Amino acid sequence: MSLKPTASATYVPLDHPRTPGRANVPGPPQQVVERDSHQMGQRNTPTLATSASGGENCGRHNGEDFRPPASRRWAAVRVSTARASAKVPIPPIRGRAGELKVIGTLIAAVAQGHGGVLVIEGPPGIGKSRLLTEVLALAEHAGVRALFGEAFEYQQTVPFFSLFMATLRADPPVGDAEALRRLGTRPDVPVLWVLTARTGAGGPVFRETMTALEREDARFLRLAAMTPSAVAEIVQDAVRANADASLLSLAVKAHGNPFLLTELMRGLDEEGRLDVSGGRAVATGDTLPRRLSDTMQQRLDQLSNAASQVVQVAAVLPDQFSARLLAAMLERVPAALVSAVEEAVRADLLIEDGDQMRFRHDLLREATRQSLPQSLRRAMERQSATIMLDTGAAPEEVATQLARSAEVGDQAAIAALREAAQSVANSDPSAASDLSKRALELQPPKDPGRGPLVTETIVLLNRATRYEEAQRLASTTLSAALAPEEEAKIRLRLPTVTTDTTTGHIEENRRALQLPHLSDVTQARHRAWLAYNLAMYGQHGYDSAAANEAAAAAASTGDLESSILSGIALACLDCANGYAGRAIHRVEELQALTPAGDMTAHHLAAIHLANLLAVVGRLEDAAALVAGRTEKSQKERDGMALHIWALTAGVVQVAAGRLSAARAAIEWLPTPDRTGSTYVDARRMFTLAEVAARTDDRTLLLETVSEARDAYSNGSPAVRREAAGVLGRAAWQRDDVHEAARWLGGDISLLVTPLLPNVLDQLTLTARVASAAGDAGLRARVLDAVDVLERERPGVRLFATVAKHTRGILERDADALAAVGTALHSSSRPLLYASAAEDAGGELSRAQRTAEALDQLNAAFDTYIECEAIADARRVGRALRRLGVERRIVTHPRAKTGWDSLTDSELTVVHLIAEGATNRSVAQQLHLSLHTVKNHVHNAFAKLGINSRAQLPQLMGGAD
Repeated sequence: MSLKPTASATYVPLDHPRTPGRANVPGPPQQVVERDSHQMGQRNTPTLATSASGGENCGRHNGEDFRPPASRRWAAVRVSTARASAKVPIPPIRGRAGELKVIGTLIAAVAQGHGGVLVIEGPPGIGKSRLLTEVLALAEHAGVRALFGEAFEYQQTVPFFSLFMATLRADPPVGDAEALRRLGTRPDVPVLWVLTARTGAGGPVFRETMTALEREDARFLRLAAMTPSAVAEIVQDAVRANADASLLSLAVKAHGNPFLLTELMRGLDEEGRLDVSGGRAVATGDTLPRRLSDTMQQRLDQLSNAASQVVQVAAVLPDQFSARLLAAMLERVPAALVSAVEEAVRADLLIEDGDQMRFRHDLLREATRQSLPQSLRRAMERQSATIMLDTGAAPEEVATQLARSAEVGDQAAIAALREAAQSVANSDPSAASDLSKRALELQPPKDPGRGPLVTETIVLLNRATRYEEAQRLASTTLSAALAPEEEAKIRLRLPTVTTDTTTGHIEENRRALQLPHLSDVTQARHRAWLAYNLAMYGQHGYDSAAANEAAAAAASTGDLESSILSGIALACLDCANGYAGRAIHRVEELQALTPAGDMTAHHLAAIHLANLLAVVGRLEDAAALVAGRTEKSQKERDGMALHIWALTAGVVQVAAGRLSAARAAIEWLPTPDRTGSTYVDARRMFTLAEVAARTDDRTLLLETVSEARDAYSNGSPAVRREAAGVLGRAAWQRDDVHEAARWLGGDISLLVTPLLPNVLDQLTLTARVASAAGDAGLRARVLDAVDVLERERPGVRLFATVAKHTRGILERDADALAAVGTALHSSSRPLLYASAAEDAGGELSRAQRTAEALDQLNAAFDTYIECEAIADARRVGRALRRLGVERRIVTHPRAKTGWDSLTDSELTVVHLIAEGATNRSVAQQLHLSLHTVKNHVHNAFAKLGINSRAQLPQLMGGAD
């Protein structure tokens, strides 16, 4: 027996006579007096009694109508015309496997002569009636007679009308009213009572009844929202195709409510907004279909005028709102809203959320908003924003209201939006970008404050990795007539280290410095950026004119951004000139400075400090700095900073000999449209190339070597130095000494800015090539570089050790090389140690000191294997074989496709996507940029051989 109590049906317990003064409350009987099966009219036939009351959404959940199965034993009491005539096949029920298992067990027990009570409880639209359909179908399949009844609002004067409908008017009848009153829930009576109840419905008597049923061991199924995977399946059932992300993102707004989800799909279909082609369904437009607005209007019409007004006003407030704000909008005191708010809560439209209120479902709120005329809606939203600001709300709390409602020229709204953008910039740059763009839309074209606002917006867009939008905004603004100062400020912020070439940066700085009448601070900043960009382009240690000029300008203005950038440039020059200790001290001081506004310079100071720490061998300190700043950037969702920190992490990991970790750190970074187009792109490629060369990943090596050739031809001195190192190592790995000498012996100095940790590896490699090729010129260049490394006093220990290593190679000094190996063995640079041990083993072998040579070569082999430097280990293995020792390499390469091919980051993202999360929600949960998440999804889908999110649940099920 299913009693579905709603506001439109009134019941009293059967064992209590209806008396004046007693509340008529919705609910099933508190106690049912037992009677045997003979009195029910079916002595030995198990019976399932169900019913449904009239009211909201009855029987239309999960995409199909609730109707009894066609059966000669079916006692249909009341079925609406729509349901009786429905011909549409019922799709399979989704996301209720556990509930169906419970129902199946209870029905099987009835068939064996054991009765019971099942209560299906949940909010409106959650699928209670859909489960009743399954109950009836399972009962028919088990040979259990099913009785069904329902009641509507006009029948509420009859207590338990649906129960009477199910039993008294059954065909054949099962008893009279007195027999029904005496019917109990004794387990040996083969009757299963199935009751449905709406969560939170009814008054004290209803709740008392539920408690009594629990005491009597009734089984309760409390239906929760559908899981994201079940939602995806329901959508696919509705559209008969794989759902595109656009469709799933709309479906998420239903919060797992099957009725709302089905109404959404029907509405999109009615309006022709479902584009199904090639087995894929795409939703067009971002507004809700009219069907939902009409449904919402019908629900509002069922409320009192006061409650309806409360709901409509609530729809124009923020997603969460206080009773105080609601009362202020209605110009009433909060106490006067008690009755109306309670009615809206009972109607399951509003719910409490801590000390705030909100709509139960986003779809309900949006549908209510759309039911209001646009002009009225905007006016109400602006009114609410004013009230919030007047009552001391923070700008970011009011921002959404202002963005929706403000008109062009609304200076209060512009100021609040700008303040809100800066307030959330360190937690969500993308949201801050949207607020800043909205403020820009409200700013009149000729307003003098427009230029600074454009600059602010460009900075936020770049941090959110929305680079194309930033470029379009800058291009549009620069195409108009601007004051020189505003133009210079825009040119200062437009280029980024991740999107623009170093040459492009330099050109922007020089162009801006030619503009007339610039302020001292703007000039100082462009000079500082010019000095920094020249250092990234590649300078020798003595090329300090631009950096010194920038430092002087920074000192005269006191501008922190200029001081940081000019200081980094000087530190880069110090390091290339052999003064790494002085460089670290300089950057450590710069890192403590925090400029106002754009934080790019502050990030760069930390990044260069991490790099310098790695250069001098303080890898633990470097890794800790990288990890801390990466975590901070993730929390701030600063995509641009995350990109650079990921690159820095890769560089540090290679230096530490963790080649797989280095690859994982940078592999997800976007591939540039044009090879080596920026220094950051080139740095990524060179790191991957070194990993490929050492790990013997020939496919990756072929790709990166090809890119390195192009970069060597077209790049800056810094890029060409890196490219030469990649190409020289690749040639050395295939034993082509003369080709290696050609690349490493070019006209590019080893010690140009910026100095990176791999320069030390490249220096020793170049020494080997010079020695093997007998190249005197290359030998002289290597010795010049060694002199620079030993210039500082007191010097850097790692620099001194590498200098000894390099001289030992050139002088073929076995004992010196063995001593270097001993010194490096306890260092944090295992690949440098392995190369020293390999070099020592080679010289000892030539000196016929075989035992010592074997010790060194075995140590080198083991270290290379530990670092997964397979190509290096093979080379050492060949040397060992010549000495009569066979060492085998056992590798377990990562799969190219399938689950095992996914990186940890890709796997994390895929699991969230499979649960129904959108790219944006994944980015929010993992503190990543949206661009990063899209790359993870693209790479993972390619490896898994799928092209749709809807394919993931099935694929994951197969994997399980």
